[in-house]
Amino acid sequence: MSEERYRNYRRHARVYGVLTTVLRPVFKWLFRLEAQPASGLKGPFLVYANHNGDLDAAFVQLSFKEVLYFVASEHIFRVGLASRLLVYLFDPISRLKGSTDMSTVRDVMRRLKDGKNICIFAEGNRSFNGLTGPIPPSVGKLAKACKVPLVTYKLEGGYFTTPRWAYTLRRGKMRGYVVQVYSAEQLANMTADEVNDVIKADLFEDAYARQDEERIRFKGRRLAEGLETALFICPQCEQIGTLKSQGSEFSCSCGLKTVYDEYGYLNGGPYRTVTEWDAWQNQQLTRIATDLRDEPAFSDGNVTLNLIQANHRGERVDSGSGTLAMYRDKLVCGTLNFALDEISDMALYGRGNIAFTSGGKHYALVGGRSFCGRKYLELYNQLQTTR
Repeated sequence: MSEERYRNYRRHARVYGVLTTVLRPVFKWLFRLEAQPASGLKGPFLVYANHNGDLDAAFVQLSFKEVLYFVASEHIFRVGLASRLLVYLFDPISRLKGSTDMSTVRDVMRRLKDGKNICIFAEGNRSFNGLTGPIPPSVGKLAKACKVPLVTYKLEGGYFTTPRWAYTLRRGKMRGYVVQVYSAEQLANMTADEVNDVIKADLFEDAYARQDEERIRFKGRRLAEGLETALFICPQCEQIGTLKSQGSEFSCSCGLKTVYDEYGYLNGGPYRTVTEWDAWQNQQLTRIATDLRDEPAFSDGNVTLNLIQANHRGERVDSGSGTLAMYRDKLVCGTLNFALDEISDMALYGRGNIAFTSGGKHYALVGGRSFCGRKYLELYNQLQTTR
């Protein structure tokens, strides 16, 4: 490690030391967080964790005495002074969502070689429905390629504490702990698929299955608000974009009305959990993808298209009306058409903004507060399997 890198590391270590001392009692009081210590580890090592909330990096760090460097979504590098301060204090590794970013892999490998410890949220996205999301094959491949010990770390209770779709925090109970530690020798004797399989098994979480057993209250305000960014098809009238939230109520213009309670359950509708509603919604999207012809599946107004530059700056693209629409073969934003065949990847960041790559360029679609980018992503994934 060079002298400059060592000085930076010492600064990061001091910052982490102060923050963990301050945050540990705060998180224990606010979230009833139990961060079990990760003992007996010798770096450098790679940590894979599941992901549910904006504060997950802080939650994971509390279990480790060693400094962890986190891989973070590229969009956090685009908020001016706050981004510069974040880089100075914590030096996260940028990952451009909606793309295959080899620079992220190179940075991970370099820092491990320098003796630093890296933490990656294996799903790459926070859960909308309470289930651990898909973990791509590249996760297992990277773990083998790094040739350092692999630590799998699991957070429980995060989905109900900070639902991805929600605007507010809830006070309940959380737990974080190391599931397994795999030596470099163990990883070398496993295939990449086998490594991926153990990561999936270690990190899998079904928030509602756990809640059915533990029955923990997650107290907060405006409990249902934002739910329309996750659930966008009404099970009563089967219309898209007609669901709205206010306070603890989640309802449709057709008359359907449900109430989201402090245990995370939906009362008064056909589905008791967000997971169950989302599974039905996914079946509907499969049908929509199969039946879709020349008309758009859905559309939204007032959506801004940005071109993401190499320096993390977003440059607004003049696309005319700002209306976004999804067809069976293209994504249309105003006057601009993006053929789905030419979109190499698509992902979400934040609550509902869309990142995608087309023609080697990286774009971001940003809507309003209740903009549901998820329906575009899920239909894009469905169309990829039906083409």
